[in-house]
Amino acid sequence: MEQREFLKIIRAYRRRMHIADFLRKSVFALSIGAGAGILFQAVAFFVPLYYADLYMILALLMAEVSVFVVMLVRRTTMEQAALEMDGFGFEERIVTAYENLDREGTLIGLQREDALRQLREHKDRIRIPLFPSLRRNALLLFLVALSVGLSLLPSAAKDRAGELHGIREEAQEKEEEIEGIIEALEQLGQEELTKEQQEMLREMAESLESSLSEYQQAVSETMLAAASQKLNYKYENIGSQLSDLIQELQNGAGVSVVSADSMMEMAERLKKSEMSLARGEGSGTGQRDGGGSSQSGQGGNGDGSGQSGQGGNSDGNGQGGSGDRNGQGGQGGNGQSGQNGNGSGSGNGQNGQGESGGAGNGRGDGGSSTPHDYISVPNAVADSGNLSGNVGGHETSEYFRAQNGLNWEGAHTSYEEVIGSYEQNAYEGIAAQRYPSGMEDIIKEYFAGFNN
Repeated sequence: MEQREFLKIIRAYRRRMHIADFLRKSVFALSIGAGAGILFQAVAFFVPLYYADLYMILALLMAEVSVFVVMLVRRTTMEQAALEMDGFGFEERIVTAYENLDREGTLIGLQREDALRQLREHKDRIRIPLFPSLRRNALLLFLVALSVGLSLLPSAAKDRAGELHGIREEAQEKEEEIEGIIEALEQLGQEELTKEQQEMLREMAESLESSLSEYQQAVSETMLAAASQKLNYKYENIGSQLSDLIQELQNGAGVSVVSADSMMEMAERLKKSEMSLARGEGSGTGQRDGGGSSQSGQGGNGDGSGQSGQGGNSDGNGQGGSGDRNGQGGQGGNGQSGQNGNGSGSGNGQNGQGESGGAGNGRGDGGSSTPHDYISVPNAVADSGNLSGNVGGHETSEYFRAQNGLNWEGAHTSYEEVIGSYEQNAYEGIAAQRYPSGMEDIIKEYFAGFNN
């Protein structure tokens, strides 16, 4: 009976020691975790680190988990608890009695009775504080508050990290889509096809692999948009080639019906991907341009010089007016959807403007209503009697003041010469291997369209 009471007292104090030790170790470990979180947040101010907040939380969680592990591995034993209790003035009576619990004898019994009596009379001496010191608690609260505060402060690096994360998420989605299509093309290549047809499928897969590499390297909206534009063209091109191949198979190319069905399924899949990609590009463009006004219908076809009508922020297409030379055309406000602003005017007249919400579509022969006085006066003057101004005497400046306003120097260049120059540069780039793999044929087909 005495032994049971003696062990019960020791167990109660050992439990209290466990709680105190756990809280003390937790405060220490969480302080270290909060310090690590502060480092992550500090780095996020200078380096795009999107998951800085997550790393901070993980540091705190790992710190607490480490406390649980240490407590399980290094638990306080009953003997250690008894020795700790002796430190409060019991002069090792408790630990001696605990060590001799399994022994019997007169002296051992007397010693045990003495230890139990001392515990009953003076157990209030044993004071084991549960909570760590106020200074340690205050330090932990300060570190946690500092790490949270740093996480809420904005910075350019954090904005860049968010942008990169969005780009990588979108790019990863396209990568998974491309990988699935490449795998499907490889499976199609294992069907009963001719060598030419298998070679065609292999080239399709290689072309998509280059797009996969472009998405993996995309680190900006510009790179992502360029990769999407190329991929859209490839989807369209591959879908067209598959349609031709399906037609060959249906006309009796000596292959199984399964091949034709698989290719039809593949072509439909590419069509859906192409439509999805086009919707994504349209949505992105709308978001980027939603706050501004779009300008359309530029290119003045009048007898004078100037720009065509300019569309403002209209829900529909503003209707323009008409005016004489150097006159001012009417302004169309709040044009309804579906109406076309067909303003006409010869000379420097101003065409109509649509206002309040989307893209105007005014078209006319006069100049824009926006007040600009910049006009082009070429160095090599064409055969025209309508140009006026001081062509000479401006060798030291790129622009000069002439009769009708501020004029920019320029030279007449034919359409064929400009296209030819771009085509030459493009072919030199192909020869120097400056373009991604698979783009050579696309570039050649592009310029071949101008020649036709």
